[in-house]
Amino acid sequence: MRPLEAIRRFVNTINPITERPPSIRRRLLVVLLVCLTGPAFAEGLDPETALLPSSAKQAFVMDAQLAPEYWHALDDRRYLAITGLSIGERMIAAGGQSLMILPDRECSIYDASVCFDVGSFYHAAMPQILLSGFLVLDGNDALLWGIDSGFTSEKLTVSPSLLLGLSKRWFLSEKRDSQFIMEASGWMGQSVSHTPCYDQFNRAYYCANLSAWSDFSYNPHPGDFYLKLWYEKVF
Repeated sequence: MRPLEAIRRFVNTINPITERPPSIRRRLLVVLLVCLTGPAFAEGLDPETALLPSSAKQAFVMDAQLAPEYWHALDDRRYLAITGLSIGERMIAAGGQSLMILPDRECSIYDASVCFDVGSFYHAAMPQILLSGFLVLDGNDALLWGIDSGFTSEKLTVSPSLLLGLSKRWFLSEKRDSQFIMEASGWMGQSVSHTPCYDQFNRAYYCANLSAWSDFSYNPHPGDFYLKLWYEKVF
């Protein structure tokens, strides 16, 4: 059964119950919208390397797919949603995206016969935790948020950061059968710092692939910013 059809059937069952105030019926409708509209609504809105969704698109169900008498429930809704959780056992993130896989036994990019176990250099006391979601303020506005706990090891440090943003919807007709949505968000305050390894001759190397430190470069401030625009219409 499609989610919106399930919502209609459920709302029709609670409408005859006159002893329940309208506010309770609105809450029940909103709960169903949150539970039944799955993450597929946000697919394709984030980079392929993203570890978390950074969109509130799933909050903006097209109102025209419901009868007009239910629109007030969508206009009055307000709730907090968690859309993503990532606990980095093998993956290190920065800016909400994959930065690198934790190295283990690595071989030189210059000579495959030269290999060392570098895993201990990237061992962290606490795993990196990322969490994302949104706060719906009303039927057309939502705040985007995210938390990155950061990562600390001997050779790599990723500072904690926050994702903050805003999502806004405009209906383009009184029938609410077409909508335009704009989102702007970004990870802020994050910094990345690598530390080289040294061999017996005091030559500096990038530990993760044993390349010369002079050949290695990285972005120390991966502050990604997202601007997303989309238009939808129901026919």
